Amino acid sequence: MPNVNRILETLEKTYGPQQAAGPTDPYEMIVYLNCGYPASDARCAKGFDALKREVGLSPREILAAPQARLTKLLRLGGIVPEQRAERLQEIARKVKGEYGGDLKAALKKWMQEEKQQTGRGVRAAKKILREFPVIGEPSAEKILLFSKLAPVAAVPSAFVEVPARLWFGKAGKSYAADYGAARDILSAGLAGTIEARQRAYLLLKKHGQQTCKRSQPKCEICPLTGQCAYIQLQAADRNIV
Repeated sequence: MPNVNRILETLEKTYGPQQAAGPTDPYEMIVYLNCGYPASDARCAKGFDALKREVGLSPREILAAPQARLTKLLRLGGIVPEQRAERLQEIARKVKGEYGGDLKAALKKWMQEEKQQTGRGVRAAKKILREFPVIGEPSAEKILLFSKLAPVAAVPSAFVEVPARLWFGKAGKSYAADYGAARDILSAGLAGTIEARQRAYLLLKKHGQQTCKRSQPKCEICPLTGQCAYIQLQAADRNIV
């Protein structure tokens, strides 16, 4: 099994230190993820920045805005802007009505439970987050990690094939199983700090964007040639043939 920290050191030498895109408040992160579709940092940022500039981000401001205006702004972030406008008001309504306009405070309260019983607070916080549109387990874990509420070993949801290739040689048939296996390896191999786990998330994401692409990985320029199970399997197959 390749060493997690050695892999990350190689990736950081190749790409340099990485910085997270987008907001770090849990509520704003949910809004951000709903501002672009198909989701990407570029599309989400365009919709989010327009919303922030023209309407505002608070639940009150989003609920007060005409849906037609929200739809127009969200066109900057990609397709189905009408649906995303509806979702933004659903998010704002939920945060205002159920969490008094302060989702982070509600999540922090649950994280106090983590001190009493490991796993309980994280499970409860993830359950709250997954009630919002487009937030599955990977996004919920990213929100907890990058809002600095919990040092969960989140895996970039759009690049799960990167750790799958690195450690197992290829992606399996189940996205959920691949995600869980990658998270377990990161959890075991990394220091249990928010900083270490944010660094791992961002470097694996960058590697997926630049080199270890989903359909056509650029193995010929990969800096992890000697550490990647996928590359080693490909070499073995060529030798057999």
